[in-house]
Amino acid sequence: MGTGGDSHNTFNISTTSSILASSLLFIGKHGNRSSTSLSGSADLLASIKPTHPKIDAVKPSTLKEIYTSTNYAFLYAPVYHPGARHASTIRKQLGWRTIFNLLGPLANPLHELTEARVLGVARKEIGPDFAESLRQSGVKKGMVICGDEELDELSCAGPTHCWRLVEDPTTAEVKIEYFTVSPSDFGLSPHPLSDVSPGQSPEKNAEILIRILTGQVPPDDPILEFVYINTAALFVVSGICDADTSNMGPGDDGNVIKEVGPGGGRWKEGVRRAKWAVSSGEAFKQFQNFIEVTNRVA
Repeated sequence: MGTGGDSHNTFNISTTSSILASSLLFIGKHGNRSSTSLSGSADLLASIKPTHPKIDAVKPSTLKEIYTSTNYAFLYAPVYHPGARHASTIRKQLGWRTIFNLLGPLANPLHELTEARVLGVARKEIGPDFAESLRQSGVKKGMVICGDEELDELSCAGPTHCWRLVEDPTTAEVKIEYFTVSPSDFGLSPHPLSDVSPGQSPEKNAEILIRILTGQVPPDDPILEFVYINTAALFVVSGICDADTSNMGPGDDGNVIKEVGPGGGRWKEGVRRAKWAVSSGEAFKQFQNFIEVTNRVA
């Protein structure tokens, strides 16, 4: 989801949100090990205990079997872009953003098969360019985001700048709509980034991830609400929150929140679905299936 390099060292929000979203959507999360932070998405997954997913087993030849067993797939960048390995050592030595932080999110291997996407950038001034790049590459449903603090996620602390790609149903023309959203638009309270930037090791973040997925985190926990906001965005952009009925499964009360917020999104309905992903155990189930199938095909 994010370009990385925002220097905030927040918890692995986009990875966790992508796992929650797999409760209702097929997800292809493209990521790598860290070059500019303490815990990259691949570092996090490799630290899951007692058994971690074998992310290098998710290859073009195994994707069909992966998606037969789970809605979730992590696309490990070195597997799909082997040529980039020549720059990895230098990137780690530099320790700051490089062109690879900008190229990565635009190089998702499932680009042609992806119906909708959310992409975070760490600088507001490049948001419009990324949105235009997505439009020119054929994306019809998507959103580029940048927290006001130069954060490559939707911010839990204040406004987030959004550039949403929307297809006109009459002309089929894809337009880019700019707006901002804040935690209150999701029905949640703001939290300073200091509350969600523990600067933890991948091992500690892996423990937090499992606690979130198993419902062991208090409902008003700042990191959990940060995850909910970003998961909600994935649900909204996918289009599933536009339905006036809901039948997610056991534990779903069916009370769709129809309130429309900035950019025409039902952000609070997205949060309702994100909370269900945890309370129903469906997100944890999809993640467990991902661990099982990657170890099997490996």
